[in-house]
Amino acid sequence: MFMGSGTYDIKWLLYVVISLVLTLGILVGLHYTVKKQSVKEAILKIFGVLCLLSHISVYYYNMVVLHSSETGLSTFFPIYPCNVSMMLWPGVFLFDGKARKFLITFLAYYSVYGGIITLFEPSAFYTGGDIFDWSTFKAFLSHSFLLLTGLYAFTGGFVKIEMKNNLAFLMGLLLIFLPVGLILNWIMNNNGYDINAMYLITPPLGKDHPFLNAWVISFLMVIFNALFITAFEIITLEKEKRWYNVFLAKIKAKKTLKTN
Repeated sequence: MFMGSGTYDIKWLLYVVISLVLTLGILVGLHYTVKKQSVKEAILKIFGVLCLLSHISVYYYNMVVLHSSETGLSTFFPIYPCNVSMMLWPGVFLFDGKARKFLITFLAYYSVYGGIITLFEPSAFYTGGDIFDWSTFKAFLSHSFLLLTGLYAFTGGFVKIEMKNNLAFLMGLLLIFLPVGLILNWIMNNNGYDINAMYLITPPLGKDHPFLNAWVISFLMVIFNALFITAFEIITLEKEKRWYNVFLAKIKAKKTLKTN
């Protein structure tokens, strides 16, 4: 990585630093000023809508400013994981109970991954040049909103960090991302398009990095979740309340019942 030209230039660095500082400031400010649950829900809804609006804004910019209706397929089709997340966030509160909790939990974890990974590896849409070109800047902005929304789901108390979240994350990958990718690839590629939905056909970094495919990256995310949650519980919970000790205690209790 050479600072000064290409993707990782000073403009990219300044955007990343400024956006992360603003994200942290917003989260800290909201944590200390917003206490009512109804207000927190309203804020999460606003952040979710901003994710979607910033993502699709390039279409309207092209129409109004450039007088062109051309835009990428991923603007309106959920081709990539971050597209799916941006499109789902505004609708999570249309669901109730377990469905809402599952969606918010899954989206919160993935949004943090998607936001951070894309901000630090933006070569898919930025290779230097004019960072304020709207098609480029909106990509940075939408992923910043995605990261902000995911983090606020945690700091706002919508998602409690616990090991069962990892099951929700895995289910989201298999029940949302995978079907969307399979269906879109089948429909679009059989109708004259050439897409790589959910990176199921070609790895995110291209054919030169076949090992880092969608399956391996998903597995690594699940492993990292487990390590992060374990470390978080070691720091914040008493020994007997940590997930692995609770799990072992349940096994011991079952064995005790069987012997009696």
